[in-house]
Amino acid sequence: MLQTELSPAYIQDAFFKDAFKGHSELVFSIREWNLMKELCDVLQPFAEATDLTQGEKIVTVSSVLPCVLSLNHHLEKLKQQVRFLGSMIHSLQYSLKKRFRGIFVNLKMLSAASGEELPFADPLYIRSAVLDPAFSMMWLQHDVLVTDDIKNDIVDMVKDLILHEVRPDTTSQSPGFQEVENENQEEESTGLFSEYRKRRKQDTTTNPETQLNNYFGLCCGQACVSFWDANRGILPALFPVAMRAFSVPASSAPVERVFSHGGIIMRPHRARLADKTLSNLIFCKCNTL
Repeated sequence: MLQTELSPAYIQDAFFKDAFKGHSELVFSIREWNLMKELCDVLQPFAEATDLTQGEKIVTVSSVLPCVLSLNHHLEKLKQQVRFLGSMIHSLQYSLKKRFRGIFVNLKMLSAASGEELPFADPLYIRSAVLDPAFSMMWLQHDVLVTDDIKNDIVDMVKDLILHEVRPDTTSQSPGFQEVENENQEEESTGLFSEYRKRRKQDTTTNPETQLNNYFGLCCGQACVSFWDANRGILPALFPVAMRAFSVPASSAPVERVFSHGGIIMRPHRARLADKTLSNLIFCKCNTL
């Protein structure tokens, strides 16, 4: 991990020790050291984003939108701070907006021509980010650089995107919750406000919009998988939407690693390895805890 303050000695030891082996007479000027420190400050978040979106055993698709927006905000802030790499920052930001243009257009940070094909315009990236409790709507407040009125419109749009994916058959109560209610039905059938309690319980489990509002109140940075495993009973309509979204990998890196493992296992001296055996070996290799 990069340190907050990069001293010349740290940079030389960490980054250039191997590159300049055998060139001990090479000396960097103060300007060159400052330029390399600036370069590290610019690129460090890109390395972090790469690690987040190329993981194998974690949900990755939900980190695409927050990473893109955070990188854009990072570059925007650096424009006024850098001394040597201004043109590089402008090029990086231009490339970022071009590559992920669909995300910026969906969030009203850029405009698009009618009929224009937009990369990364699939609403999946928005849904998955919102349904990940580690991100929820925090990216909207911090990294979407638009007015508050536009942000309010984005909130409504995001809710519609999620509720549109809710299947009609998931609006009924989950079996586990139904069983608990049946056990307590006789106990709650009497009392001054017994009907109020029944109506409130029914609305929470059958109304997807209410569940979505409850979700926003529950999430506060928890791990994605453990959160939904713990709350699938009280958010039955949203749980399938989240699972469908999270099953998509953010990049092809995990799949490419599977092929790499296959190449390592299938060596020339193991040419008689059966297809089924090779498949099982790759499966075990790629699914170890």
